[in-house]
Amino acid sequence: MRIIYDLYGVQGVESGQHLALYDMDRNTIKETFERIQRQKKEKDQEAATNPVSSIAVQLDASGLCYSNRETYITELFNIPINSFSISQSVDAPLTESNRATVVCTAVNSDDFATGLIQTNMRHTFSPDTWLESGVAFGHGATLTLTGYRKLTKFLWSSFRSQCSRIERDYLQYSAGATLGCDIGESTVIKAEVSLDRTIKGVITKSWEKLRLYLSYQVGLENQVLSLQLVRPIRIKTAADAHIECSAKYDLMEGAHFEYGASKQLTEYSRLAALVRVGQSSGVKLKLLLTRGHHSYRFDIMFSDVIEPVAVLYGTCLPVFVYSAIHWLVINPYLNRLKAEEKASKAEELEAQLEKAKEEAREAIHLMRSAYDRNVTVEQCKGGLVIVQAWYGVFGATNKLIDVTIPLQCLVTNSKLMLPEHTKTGLVGFYEVSYGDEKQLAVKYRFRNIMHEVIINDNDALKIPRQSHRIAPTSSQAGS
Repeated sequence: MRIIYDLYGVQGVESGQHLALYDMDRNTIKETFERIQRQKKEKDQEAATNPVSSIAVQLDASGLCYSNRETYITELFNIPINSFSISQSVDAPLTESNRATVVCTAVNSDDFATGLIQTNMRHTFSPDTWLESGVAFGHGATLTLTGYRKLTKFLWSSFRSQCSRIERDYLQYSAGATLGCDIGESTVIKAEVSLDRTIKGVITKSWEKLRLYLSYQVGLENQVLSLQLVRPIRIKTAADAHIECSAKYDLMEGAHFEYGASKQLTEYSRLAALVRVGQSSGVKLKLLLTRGHHSYRFDIMFSDVIEPVAVLYGTCLPVFVYSAIHWLVINPYLNRLKAEEKASKAEELEAQLEKAKEEAREAIHLMRSAYDRNVTVEQCKGGLVIVQAWYGVFGATNKLIDVTIPLQCLVTNSKLMLPEHTKTGLVGFYEVSYGDEKQLAVKYRFRNIMHEVIINDNDALKIPRQSHRIAPTSSQAGS
């Protein structure tokens, strides 16, 4: 801690990195601390700008379900793309209460393509109130004004007004207000009133094994009522994958059945797949890959009606995609990260290893006189004498160190006891190989009888023991 304070002052101590830097020299501490500060600065910058991107693709794979053996390959490599969209947004914090957001969107659907650039400016009056204005250019120009206010613990309200210039002499204006009520996490009620004399509302209610979703629209031209009952089933597998199934019933669209799975691939990546089978929707597959704040979504239509072959395709395709990504991308990526981490750690410890070797040699040299006295005393009374002791990775000759003298100096009253802990911190020992399993082998003499024991690095050692005795050979027994 003192070295960090001398180098970086209070800021270095408050970073908490001194807890992991006790065994490092001054230069290593400086390099490690500067690297940590750079990483923290990069994360803070990314969190401030909050870049979010999404790519959505809609595919029509219905031709695969109705193709024969001759046309299957042709249909497989000619799956049409019905629509493609890409969106990117970046935040720009101006002050503590003002934030600007820039959003760019491009959409290509069939023979129609459009783009949009939108800039929003939000001013936060308090944690419960904010006002946002925006301007967008694309298919004409659009001005928007949005506000939010939390009224009570459960009630909140918002409004939105929009003015668009679609043609030179044509302006379109719309506005609406919303009143919502969040009764805990299980019940949400929202009602929206707009200038076109339309009232929309949503009511959701969740129980332990059932979820209700009711939406309605009442207007001069259209009246819509939609009721969904969802019965979700969630199962967590041994491979940390979540399997979900749900049955839905909608007054407008009829019954639907959905099933799928999601899997956390890496720390920041997640893959999810959902198959939807319904009377009106047919068979659809949704694939979603998220990487941090970036998402990639693929909606694949297999059939307009319920067909067994379409259900089979929708079920098997996600398994194939996950297997391919797992074996071709995820496994090599994780293995490379482990190898890089081990190599980086070994490189950092190389200088420390040389220093630890020198310190161990000096310590053993200083122990020589104490070692001779200890051996003499133990030999005179037939006590505990360490004949030979090795510590390290057995099977690799360059990863073993002789620790006979350090162990003998720890002998007291013909006994040696080491606690359940790594032996690296003992005087005369050092970290011989980072990340490898190490052992301690001891051959000792007690009451003129040879003993031998091998323990793992973190095991306790208590000698002498009757079970450590070496059985005498036939020649030794005869003599």
